[in-house]
Amino acid sequence: AVAASLLTLVFGTLLAPGEAVAPGVVLLIGGVALLAAGIALIELVLRMLLAQAVDRDAEAGRMQAELEEVI
Repeated sequence: AVAASLLTLVFGTLLAPGEAVAPGVVLLIGGVALLAAGIALIELVLRMLLAQAVDRDAEAGRMQAELEEVI
């Protein structure tokens, strides 16, 4: 998603200086680049949350084992 965002941004930058493409099209390409960057950010946050949940699950398993030893 990051690569797609960067490629789209570069494509829009290359089209911007010329008169061959309307400014609205360049703006739309920039919007698509921002959308791809947002998707990449959401993926990063979800991956971090998943890693945190796995760590807490392992910690809960260790605590459950300690509790079973005490009981």
